[in-house]
Amino acid sequence: MIIFHSAKDLQSYLYIQRKKGNSIGFVPTMGALHKGHVNLVQQAIEKNELAVCSIFINPTQFNNQSDFEKYPHTIQADIEQLQKAGCEVLFLPSVEEIYPIGTNVFKQYKLGFLETVL
Repeated sequence: MIIFHSAKDLQSYLYIQRKKGNSIGFVPTMGALHKGHVNLVQQAIEKNELAVCSIFINPTQFNNQSDFEKYPHTIQADIEQLQKAGCEVLFLPSVEEIYPIGTNVFKQYKLGFLETVL
């Protein structure tokens, strides 16, 4: 399995694959993979010439910083599952790769009660 940490490098690789006529299946995840993720990867493999998975635990998806900190980081186990499933490419970016100017630039919205039910 090829692991890319840079979006630019992944884009270059995928550009070459598309030029070859290869279809690409993409499975985005936040890691902590389970059978459902593996099933999606297997479907991407079956229906495309190339299967790409991403693992990015997105800090902006958490209202509470402690929830982000508690989220399971199981990268090595996830990689092993992807390899067993036959995934060819993994995009494993850092927070800095996805948010080069940081995440503090985003507006915060108070949603009141709605935040407690999501």
